[in-house]
Amino acid sequence: MDSWPSTDEEIDLAGVDVPGVDVPEAGVSVTGLPEVGVAGAAHRVSAARGRGGRRGPYRVVVADDADGLRELLCLLFDTEPDFTVVGRAANGAEAVEVVARTEPDLVLLDVAMPVLDGLGALPRVRRAVPEARVVIFTGFSERSLREEAMALGADELMEKDLSTGALLDRIRQMCRRPRLV
Repeated sequence: MDSWPSTDEEIDLAGVDVPGVDVPEAGVSVTGLPEVGVAGAAHRVSAARGRGGRRGPYRVVVADDADGLRELLCLLFDTEPDFTVVGRAANGAEAVEVVARTEPDLVLLDVAMPVLDGLGALPRVRRAVPEARVVIFTGFSERSLREEAMALGADELMEKDLSTGALLDRIRQMCRRPRLV
C-alpha cells in the first residue's frame, strides 16, 4: 500500500488476520463500528462524557512526526466507539494550531518532533484547551522526562512500547479521573 487510507474512507480488511483484532466484512467502513476494536481493552464506553459535559466520544488530536505511527494511532482511535480523531499533526507547531482550531478533549503529543517538540508545545496546548487531557507519548523512559512533562501540565506520560489494549485502557482510566487544574 503506497499510502494510508483516510479514516473516513471505506477500506477492505477481508483476509487480514491480526491477532486480537475483530475485522469487519469486506467493504464495510471501519469507523464508528462498535464491534471492531482491540482485544484486551477492559471494556467499551458507548457514550462517554466529552468536554463541557456533552455526551459523545472523546475528541482526539494525535501529534507525531512518524507518519505511519500517527496514522495507526488515528485508525486505532477511530475504531473505538468512545474516541473520534478530529485532528492530526506532524510537528509541535502544527499541533498547537490544530488543537486551537479543533478544541479536543484529548491530545497525544510525541516528545521528539521537528519545528517544536512535544514539551515545547505542551504549555501552548494547555493554554489553548486548559480542560483537555494531554498525554506525552514517548519512546524514552527517563524519570526526569516524566517529571518535566508533568511540571509543564501533562496529565500522563506513556511510552510507545505499550500494547494497543494497554494504551487504550490507560487513556480511558485517565479520561475518567477528574482533571485537577
